[in-house]
Amino acid sequence: MTNSGLLKTTALATLLGLSAISSASSQEPAAQGEQDLPSAGKPTELDLITITATLGWQAVIDALSATSVVSPGNLERLQATTAADLFRHTPGVSATMSGDDPATAINIRGLQQYGRVAVTLDGARQDFWRVGHGSGSFFIEPELLKQVTVIRGPVSNAFGTGAIGGVVAFETKAARDFLRDGETWALSEKLRYESNGSGWLSSTTGAYQFNENFDVIGNLVYRSSEEYKDGNGDTVRWTGEDGLSGYGKVTLRPADGHELQLGASIQNYDDIISGSSGSSSSTLSRYDTDTLVENYTGRYTYNPDENDLWDLTFNVYHSATRSDQYRVWPSSRIGETRYYDVSTTGFNVRNTSRFAAWGMEHALTYGGDYSHLRGDSDADHFGQGTQDAYGAFLQWEGNYDQWLDLTAALRYDGYRLDGHSKPTPTIPSQDVSLTGDRWSPRFTVGVTPFEGIQFYGTYAEGYRTPHLQDVFRQNGAHGSGYEPNLLLRPEVASTWEAGVNLKLDSIFTADDMLRAKVNVFHSDVDDYIEVVAGSVRQAQNVGTARLRGVELEGIYDYGFGFINLAASFTEAEHKDGPFAGDTLSNTPLDNVAVTLGFRALDDRLTYGVQYQSIGEVVRELSSSTRVYPRVDLVNLFANWDVNENLRVDFGVDNLFDKAYTDPQSGWSSTSDIEQGKGRTFKIAVTGRIGG
Repeated sequence: MTNSGLLKTTALATLLGLSAISSASSQEPAAQGEQDLPSAGKPTELDLITITATLGWQAVIDALSATSVVSPGNLERLQATTAADLFRHTPGVSATMSGDDPATAINIRGLQQYGRVAVTLDGARQDFWRVGHGSGSFFIEPELLKQVTVIRGPVSNAFGTGAIGGVVAFETKAARDFLRDGETWALSEKLRYESNGSGWLSSTTGAYQFNENFDVIGNLVYRSSEEYKDGNGDTVRWTGEDGLSGYGKVTLRPADGHELQLGASIQNYDDIISGSSGSSSSTLSRYDTDTLVENYTGRYTYNPDENDLWDLTFNVYHSATRSDQYRVWPSSRIGETRYYDVSTTGFNVRNTSRFAAWGMEHALTYGGDYSHLRGDSDADHFGQGTQDAYGAFLQWEGNYDQWLDLTAALRYDGYRLDGHSKPTPTIPSQDVSLTGDRWSPRFTVGVTPFEGIQFYGTYAEGYRTPHLQDVFRQNGAHGSGYEPNLLLRPEVASTWEAGVNLKLDSIFTADDMLRAKVNVFHSDVDDYIEVVAGSVRQAQNVGTARLRGVELEGIYDYGFGFINLAASFTEAEHKDGPFAGDTLSNTPLDNVAVTLGFRALDDRLTYGVQYQSIGEVVRELSSSTRVYPRVDLVNLFANWDVNENLRVDFGVDNLFDKAYTDPQSGWSSTSDIEQGKGRTFKIAVTGRIGG
């Protein structure tokens, strides 16, 4: 690994730095722009406007669902190295990377893998999968992002098929998110270094507004790192990587109420992956891997000011991920190659019509979606085939006198899977198709008895198509291999959820504020799909999985400081079937995160400490069970807006150098090293010019 890629941006960084330092003596408070952090009288993270489970835009604190957002300010505070870092303080969510794979796996309320959680980037579904212990399911460069929205549970079924666990929606910046008031152009450069693994990053962003109706933005990110060390000081094998990412977005406003956005993002990763992450086996397969991730999106909106019957959004997208792997070990098999190629093409359309009648305010939302998923590989353990998924929905929302909110929704899902049967000595492989469909309802009641407190209750159902990998996988490394299962039934999730939203101001002082969301949930997933081991392995419907839990997210802001709390306590087990009473693998998910922050220098400096507790987790292995103990981590952060042109970020992750392994990563249970990253110092400098 080298740092040669940084040379391309050194001149730009120097120019920006000199420009910023030249005005440092003015000591003006930094312009907030897209980097606002909570402070007295300004919105907290729970006040941010985002897309919610009803496909409407509203403040997180007002959403009648378990919705969270990772704000622009929090993205800056975290200085995330990986996508998994983004969710440290999001209740009910566990995201992890194996260390030797830049892809991320995400778990919401105990559900993960193969479409149970819908992941989108600017509306484009991220459906990649490959085979291997600890392999992730999507690639995201954190530096590309504006914010991240998480909606937990099947209440998000309007976002498309399969999302019985929830939705994670990543959004990149548009030019208006980057340009400040009065600017027509701006350019920024960030340089960052982290000590553990000698990680370097360069992020260059530029935006230009030709006029009020035409603007563009682009971003280029280069990162390089070497192998990092765990909390014991041991080098974690094959964890270094190089990555080059970028995106561009054009926004056009051809007439009042009309907007068209065209976007493209490309990510490229060069790293070493192994057949079983963390294994110390001397014969373990290792591959030099080149991964290319492409996303192309188009979004048209029509929302005229004087016509409440139109709030139209039409999205079209194509996402593709190809991973080419060249075997570099063992020596007897050097030179062998394999590839994984997964793409999704689709569209979704919706419109909301608002009107008043019968003493109530009404919003009627209706639309549909379609996606075509294709998976291809020359590896015989990959479930090749195609999936066509389509759906339509109708949703009604009513509000009576500002104290009663009602929602009723109905979604139709259908699918078709096409693949091949496994040949036998007497019967050749044949083309096979599977189809299915279902109607899924949702009902929500919200009551606001007093200003600042809101109660809600929801019943929702979700529908997950059997995944291509579950249906068509034919071979593999374990025992006698795998058998496809052409009789798999879809999973159906039924969820009851109740919650309370608190929004209080001037509690102890004139300037303090409290925002909190608390919810409980109870979900049953019928026909839950699990790989069952025997003489051969096969994905089977094993009965009903039951998931229950409590989630809490809150912010108390008192002007010169703030306290953020996020906690979730989730139990997940097999309710019936052959594994009745057993814990679902990689659960329970008992996580607590607390951030204590302070402000100084006229709010230009924010600093503090973060505490994160990852609870005890049970991981089901092929022939046994392993329990991973609870781990407590402490991180430090400081963010200083020196002036409006210069920002310095500093952080220490894993302050006490704890040695641990996140079981969600699929790390080898026989590894001689831990997966978690040891103590890491981070420092970043960002310069900006504009006019």
